[in-house]
This record gives sequence, C-alpha cells and structure tokens, in this order.
Amino acid sequence: MKIHFADSSYQVSADFKQKYIAEIKSAYEEVSKLLPFGSKHINFFIQPREYGLIKETQDNGHAHNSEFLEFAFNPTVDEKGLKVILDDIKATVFHEMNHAARYNIPIFHTKFLDNCIMEGLATVFERDYGGSNPPYGKYPKNVADWVQEIIDKNDMFVWQEYSFDHPDGRRWISYKVGTYIVDEAIKNSGKTVIELTQLECADILKLAKVDVANYKGLS
Repeated sequence: MKIHFADSSYQVSADFKQKYIAEIKSAYEEVSKLLPFGSKHINFFIQPREYGLIKETQDNGHAHNSEFLEFAFNPTVDEKGLKVILDDIKATVFHEMNHAARYNIPIFHTKFLDNCIMEGLATVFERDYGGSNPPYGKYPKNVADWVQEIIDKNDMFVWQEYSFDHPDGRRWISYKVGTYIVDEAIKNSGKTVIELTQLECADILKLAKVDVANYKGLS
C-alpha cells in the first residue's frame, strides 16, 4: 500500500496531513483483514480541492480500479469542517476498498442496477463494519418503487441524475436503492455483506427477491 498526497498551492498544515494519512493507514489495516480478497498493492491518491465533493462532509472518494483509490477534501473549510473531514476518512476507506476488492475478484458492473448494488455493498460495508451512518444509505419507505422505476425505464435516463442529484429533489437514488437491495439480500439469506461482496449482481438480486425478468438495462 502506498499513499500519495498531492502537492498544491492550498495551505494544508503538517498536523492535518499527518492525521489524514494516519487515518487512512489505520482503516486500511482494518479493511485488509476483513476483505482478504482485495489487492495488496493499493495506491491512495489524495487531492486537496474545492469541487466534486459531498456538501455535508466536504470530501469525496472514488475507486478507479482494484489498486487506485482517489480521495479529495476541501482544505479551505474551518477547523470544525476539517474535523468532519478527518472523522469521515475511515468510512471513505471502507467504502472505496469494498469497491476495489470487488473489482479485484473481478466482478463487473455494466447495467444501472449493477452499479446500484455495487454502491449498496460499499455503503452497507462502511455502515456495518466501519461504524458510519451515511445519508446516502438511508432509504425511504417507498424505495421499492424506486427499484421498479429503474426496471421499468430500463436504464433510459440520465445516470448522473439517478446517482447523485435528481431534478425532482431526490438524492443518491442509486446508493439508496443499492443499500435496500443489499439489506434485503442479507435479511433473506443470512449472509454477511462481506459474503455478498464476492457474489455476482444477478445472485444478489435473486437473494433480495427483486424481479428483473423485464429488465434488460443498457450495457
């Protein structure tokens, strides 16, 4: 494992940088034991920036592949905001390393429901094993209607809107749908999210009892 902290003209204190890196290392060790099927050659790239961040936490993470994880945070926030960022690192590592481990198997995600499941697995993993309580993992009572909406539309919609901010005001549809599907699969099968992380999306949908007979999707 290697950590690469990008140089920039932003002012980032040595103390914050040290704490940020320490949090990544600690979380990495935890996840490596929980997900031994992940790569042992992960590179973390950390970028101070002010765009493309979750507004509640002012940070973000992205797993490009099984060995390249990109993290970002807003270095211009106040001390309270910096503490929120540091407190969120563990959850981000758990989330993105779940993706990376799944890629390492490898399992591919081509349809929108596949991507929902991928995000759901990572969200449930960070929640159940990382102790987080992410807003994108809190689905409404009518979330099953959202699942059916995706199936009925057969992926014929703007994926970005269904992933993050929908014009009708909904946020994180894919994450919440995926979290619901994974929770249902766990409830029906008794399997853990770690076991589900190693299964194909079609198998998880069957365990969750989601009828996808009419779902073709775009792949």
